[in-house]
This record gives sequence, structure tokens and C-alpha cells, in this order.
Amino acid sequence: MKLVATAVLAMTLFATTAAAGPPLRLWVKNASTVTIDKLYIEIMGTDWGAERLRGKTIEPKGNMQFMLEDGVDKCVVDLKLLSTAGKEYSYRARLCEDHTFTFRGRP
Repeated sequence: MKLVATAVLAMTLFATTAAAGPPLRLWVKNASTVTIDKLYIEIMGTDWGAERLRGKTIEPKGNMQFMLEDGVDKCVVDLKLLSTAGKEYSYRARLCEDHTFTFRGRP
């Protein structure tokens, strides 16, 4: 009985790990005159999670790369950016072909 339970648990863990796949790399490029102070990323079907910049900023003409842990099979993400001036910007990005989101400072 223990052998069957162990086999079922191992198969469940393998299926869960295999479904997640490798992480998706996301580049956020700042093509605006606004400094990005906070960034939240929501992969479709998940929650916003933690703030991604962790005290850093993305200056105008700057860029930063992020790893989305289980995003390889989900290429649509929602982004919430906050500027140093406190303005909030929200976007939906389709990353199926190009894994780059370019922020232009427009809502």
C-alpha cells in the first residue's frame, strides 16, 4: 500500500512540475520620461504577487529583466506600474512572440 501511495505522489509531483515548464523571461523597457518606482506582474490565472522592483527603479531609457516562474505556457500578463510621482499605469501585454513590454508613459 505504501508503494502505491508513493508512486501516486511521485506521479502527481512530476505532472505538476512538468506542466509548469521553464520560466518565461520578460524584459520591461522604459521608453517614457517617467521613472518607474513599483512594478507588479500578474500571469493570467494568478494573483499580483510581490512588487518586483524591490526598491530599485527603471529610469527613462532603462530596462530590466524579470523571470516569470510558471509563465512559459501563458503568454498574456497584466502589468501595474507606479511612477515616482505616484501615478498608476495598467496594461495587458501579449508576450507570445516577443518577450518585451515597452512602457511609453501613456495609460
